[in-house]
Amino acid sequence: MDKFACLIGSMLFTVSAEAAVVEKVPQPGGLPDIITVTGVIGPNDDAQFNQIAATTGQAIVLLNSEGGSVLPALEIGRAIRHKGFATAVASDTLCASACALTWLAGTPRLAGQSASIGFHASYIVKNGTPSETGVGNALIGAYLNQLGLSQNAIVFVTSAPPEGMAWLSGEKANGLGLQFAAYQTNATSSDNVEAPIAPEPYDPMRVAAAFYNALSNADGVSAAALVVPDKRGIGPFNETSIHSYFGGLSVPLQLESIGRRGKDKVAVVYSYSRADGFVCKGRAEVLTAYRYGKTLISRIKALDGC
Repeated sequence: MDKFACLIGSMLFTVSAEAAVVEKVPQPGGLPDIITVTGVIGPNDDAQFNQIAATTGQAIVLLNSEGGSVLPALEIGRAIRHKGFATAVASDTLCASACALTWLAGTPRLAGQSASIGFHASYIVKNGTPSETGVGNALIGAYLNQLGLSQNAIVFVTSAPPEGMAWLSGEKANGLGLQFAAYQTNATSSDNVEAPIAPEPYDPMRVAAAFYNALSNADGVSAAALVVPDKRGIGPFNETSIHSYFGGLSVPLQLESIGRRGKDKVAVVYSYSRADGFVCKGRAEVLTAYRYGKTLISRIKALDGC
């Protein structure tokens, strides 16, 4: 039986496509403005970022993102480098995959002591068509060359594992020439501006709904970004496989109902039809976890064989 038919499930209401929230927070006393980029990076977020970036001459871009679409993340990074903005990841927050590529563009790069910055093999969709790893790495490699990264750093980033996450430690960064400065809150220097970050509430329903919305759109990038980093790229959480399977359905996945079942569990009911005529009407349990200040999916269990 198909592994996706056995492992993934869907909803009664429609959820808009995932997109990051980009906001400017002016700072007093001549300090750099802070531009926050929060959430999964979507296809048009670079345009949103550029509109806000045009309103300030000096800024720290504070990143708090699970990842998302690579091409807009690269364009945001290019805009950051062009404007001479710093990038930062605060302690106890996550900047993974596409977000980490954006963070690399900062001058300087800043990170809190317990910030989680991770790289993951990039799956790129350009003009609606998925690009193989070689094309994706070529695009990312060209971007990293523009940033002036060392050959060792480029190899590290473009050789990120297809499953799980390669985390960037201070020791690893120094060895690759990816030095970054400390980022702390409640300080007054330009390298330590107070960070306007509030903990994200634990919201299993929202994340489960967003995950199935991504499946209905065959958006493997957004779906995988909502999964705990150590399980990305594995089995039903592989971006390429999600795009291939759900993009080939004759009737896209429809999420018919969703409900909370205890603290960490969400029950979903869904349906879809395959091109071979098979009709799935199924249920699944979605298990979530609160990590890195975010609600993420840790496991999905199908209950009806599809």
